[in-house]
Amino acid sequence: MSKSVFIGIDIATSNVRAVAIDRTGTPLARASEPLAQVIKREDKSATQDSKSWITAVDKVLTHLCKQLIEEGFIPQSLLISATSGTFILCDKNYAPIAPAAMYNDGRASDPLGRAAAVIEASKQSGPFHFANTPEVLIAHLSEQPLPQIPTDSSHGLKMGVDFKSSDYLVATKELANSLNITLPKVVLPGTKIATISNQIAAKLGIPPIPIYAGMTDGCTAQIAAGGATGSVTSLGTTMVIKVVADSNISGDGFYSHLLPSNRYLLGGASNIGGVSYQKYEAELESLNKKAAEIGAANFITYPLPVTGERFPIKSSSITNLMSAKPESDVMEYRGILEGIAFTEKYAYDLLQKAGAKLSQTIYTTGGGGKSKVLSQIRANILNRPVAITNTTGSDMGAAFLSLASHIKSGDDLTAELMKINISQIEIFKPQQDEALSSNYQKYLTLISPYI
Repeated sequence: MSKSVFIGIDIATSNVRAVAIDRTGTPLARASEPLAQVIKREDKSATQDSKSWITAVDKVLTHLCKQLIEEGFIPQSLLISATSGTFILCDKNYAPIAPAAMYNDGRASDPLGRAAAVIEASKQSGPFHFANTPEVLIAHLSEQPLPQIPTDSSHGLKMGVDFKSSDYLVATKELANSLNITLPKVVLPGTKIATISNQIAAKLGIPPIPIYAGMTDGCTAQIAAGGATGSVTSLGTTMVIKVVADSNISGDGFYSHLLPSNRYLLGGASNIGGVSYQKYEAELESLNKKAAEIGAANFITYPLPVTGERFPIKSSSITNLMSAKPESDVMEYRGILEGIAFTEKYAYDLLQKAGAKLSQTIYTTGGGGKSKVLSQIRANILNRPVAITNTTGSDMGAAFLSLASHIKSGDDLTAELMKINISQIEIFKPQQDEALSSNYQKYLTLISPYI
């Protein structure tokens, strides 16, 4: 067995996770560390101590490399994924002027709007340097000045990036200039942007390996589950739909990230999902069995637990829709599962009409994949096999990209990702279900006032 391994790190909201894989994509070592708590205040700000990123990354790399060295594995590359939209602003000495503004900071709806709020609160005039989470960590690991570290087009996308020029949009540059902010240079995912410093490499007991430009956590989660070609549904608290396209597609509630050299990762996120049946969480095992036995529900629902939806319906006023009151808990649960599956189908249909390509199999990650009845309902209504995958997590996707970046020819990450094995736990094959198909038509009628 080859002793070469490739490291992926994901910086989430509450923790840092790292994994090392071999050339087949098999995980060989893992480590994780918590991050500082996100602080939310009355001004709608959501912030985090960025120093905790550095402390946690140092710890996970120390633990991970210790495991690797003991087994005789040799790291070859490193790639970092993070939540898109989280950033820090630094002064002319590259010290943060405030805690990191999180992706869901409510002071504005976009990163530069939040940056303006941070500057106003700091009562400083600049100049300032803007840095996404990965740049901060790469500067630390390479011991290079922060302005020398570029961002990737995926983490920079919410700022406004033109994929063709690998640069910011004119409006983005003008707004940044008006705020006296310097933005990091933009490079494509897979670009070598730094090397772990000799000092840090010696401390970890590894070679001074290259660090490659990554992608956001949503993209790396998709890559972990479906590689460079798979359509992926993440069924966690909410439902996230991701597909692959050959062109840059966007629309209400969905947009694309470039996967060099010729693919785009396209998707959107709904507010329904596991949260829709949260009140039945203690009874899921029993309800899943009973829901499979009763067949199609006798009512239709869009099981929205809040007011407002992002995708596939974009509406600030839509709320939980029900065609009738369910006669029992089992019937309500069954109807909620169908509502999730119908929304998934409607979302995929929208993305197909926009120009996306669906894979023959729909790959599934998240806790919702544990429900066999939901998986079978989804397969039936999608008329496609539904596969529950074994390779999940943004850290795994980052590791896949780390491997592909290191061995690629030119800038073609897609070709290398297609060689990685995506392990599957179980596959649900579609079955004809006329009652379910009839319910889907009623579902389209139910949501029609909002589409």
